Amino acid sequence: MSKSNISLSLLLFVIAILSGCSPGGGKNIPANGTRSFKNMVTPEGKKLLSVEDGPVRDIMEEPAVDLDTFKLEIGGLVDSSYFLTWNEIMDFPAFETDTILMYCVEGWEVWGRWKGIMVKDLLDKAGVDPEGKYVLFGSPGNYTTSMPISYLVKYNAILAYSVNGRPLKTSNGFPLRLIAFGKLGYKWAKTVMWLEVTDASQTGFWEGYGYPDKADVPVSRRQHYEGKDVKPLEY
Repeated sequence: MSKSNISLSLLLFVIAILSGCSPGGGKNIPANGTRSFKNMVTPEGKKLLSVEDGPVRDIMEEPAVDLDTFKLEIGGLVDSSYFLTWNEIMDFPAFETDTILMYCVEGWEVWGRWKGIMVKDLLDKAGVDPEGKYVLFGSPGNYTTSMPISYLVKYNAILAYSVNGRPLKTSNGFPLRLIAFGKLGYKWAKTVMWLEVTDASQTGFWEGYGYPDKADVPVSRRQHYEGKDVKPLEY
């Protein structure tokens, strides 16, 4: 369905079904001072669910991906554009996050420990041009979202291929999902196929409908889980 055919009422309905979100050893990376959550129950007193047990939101059909032919493209304002096959992705150093919450625009949260490859490593391999300041992430169905490189590096953003010790399900973004600590769920792009380094933020899918490009989770919402001393993201 094209953007021009989506009415405001339908858009508000669709946003309610949007987002929530390998073998081998990995290096644990902290979530910059918010590693342990003080409260693992919701504000309503219910158990905080894992990403595997919580709601799943999609706006498009789940794509069929064949790992034998899958390739991840990295390009844009870089010294050398390149593709990675799945086997080459598995050759990258594996990193595992500590427990991270994904906050949905609907008002619910889920937790997960994600394992994958660091976006920083992908950018380092390509060599970012001095003018490159943002990365546009692309998924099937023309789903995109843009993130500042300063954020991606500081907050250890990864493209995850497993969660809580198990390979990603298609519903959770198989084979690669962007994990964006402290960002609302529509920034956690599923089934990422390509990265493009740009000199300015590009309008992503939901951002094109007026949703904030920055998408930082409000501190007041994070405080319930992370404690009163939680700080806003800085990048």
